[in-house]
Amino acid sequence: MIGEFRRVGNMLFLSHLVDVSSGNMSARVKDGVWITKTGRSLYNLRGKDIVKIGFERDIRWETASSEVEIHINIYKNIPDARAIVHAHPEATVLLSLLDLKTIEPLDYEGFLFLKKVDILEIPYNTWDLAKDAIPDYFKNSSKTIVVAKGHGVFAYSETLFKAAQLVAALENSSKLLLGVKYGGKD
Repeated sequence: MIGEFRRVGNMLFLSHLVDVSSGNMSARVKDGVWITKTGRSLYNLRGKDIVKIGFERDIRWETASSEVEIHINIYKNIPDARAIVHAHPEATVLLSLLDLKTIEPLDYEGFLFLKKVDILEIPYNTWDLAKDAIPDYFKNSSKTIVVAKGHGVFAYSETLFKAAQLVAALENSSKLLLGVKYGGKD
């Protein structure tokens, strides 16, 4: 398990999808969830950087990512969710601040993997609502990726790698979209 967390965490960091200590990941197992600990860098993760928790709050939740309730509620509501990646890709977050409701990739890869990605507006002063808003969005939309305006991206899939692949595809599409739509045209 730690090998997959390390491999995907390194990819996210080296691809600039997370910074030194942002982002988090989790993977559902038969009897709980492995999740990165709060404040840990996703780069070069070690065993002490992830914690196994149950689906009900207990003392172990205190060391888990600050987004633990979002992860748990996604797993409780989406049976197909086996792994979750939360990242802060710069171009995607920038697009979310431009009052867009969706990000619609112009490139083939983005269109193929993503079609259109919605942007949820959850005000910072009510971020605690995200623990229900993001899982509810996934449950009601049948989509596997969403942007929280000004914050970052949440994606789920059957593996950490596939969830990270969605985040990377969105960030690449966001960079291209920024260049084409907002890239210094007079």
